Amino acid sequence: MASSSEVGHAKNIANLNLLNTNIIAVGTIYNPSNSKLLLTNLQSIYTNSFAYQKSVNDSLAPYSVAVDGREVIFKPLNRELTKLRKAYKATEGVTQVQLEDFMTIVRKLKGVRKTPIKESTNQEEAQVNYSTSQMSFDQRTNNMDLLISLLQNTPNYNPNETEYKTATYQDKKAQMLLKTQAVADTYVPLNNARSTRNNSLYLSEDNLVDIANKAKDYLFTILDSDSAQYKAISKIKFKKR
Repeated sequence: MASSSEVGHAKNIANLNLLNTNIIAVGTIYNPSNSKLLLTNLQSIYTNSFAYQKSVNDSLAPYSVAVDGREVIFKPLNRELTKLRKAYKATEGVTQVQLEDFMTIVRKLKGVRKTPIKESTNQEEAQVNYSTSQMSFDQRTNNMDLLISLLQNTPNYNPNETEYKTATYQDKKAQMLLKTQAVADTYVPLNNARSTRNNSLYLSEDNLVDIANKAKDYLFTILDSDSAQYKAISKIKFKKR
């Protein structure tokens, strides 16, 4: 499901197409002196912005799949580590100090944040949030190494159950690396596509929202405020995210 922010971007683009349709209906009286408000330029902005949004949409699916794949690996860890603690504790000769070391690593592996990262439509904030999130998963993968080393260096730790074996956790670590890298690889094109789209819609000197609102201002100078056309156009909104 698309996020509310992605829907908002698409709405601005769709509204420009709607505005252009209304301008065509207005006819030859639409004749602004500002060349940036000409219908041909508005149509060009719409075509480009539509293509930029499609690029975002095309990049979003692989990224979402990668994030979901990473979640499949990381989400069960908390439950698995709770069970592993019991297996470790039941090992002959494990000391309280070793158990405390085990729990220190487990707390790092769980990677629970006190304050969840919130999605942001601001490009810089989104980049910071992504970097923080990605670093968290990288750190948890690194902490899996510490756990594996502890298990390998604990005398008598050799459980019969496959789910508790060191080899099982080595495989988990390999999967964590693969899934985390997949998220990184798919985020780069998505981030680039969003940056291009946001620049077109909001940030460039002649961005979609500003130009569209100026076109509306001009329309209101040539239309009767009581006319159906005026009222229809006044309902077409362009907002910066």
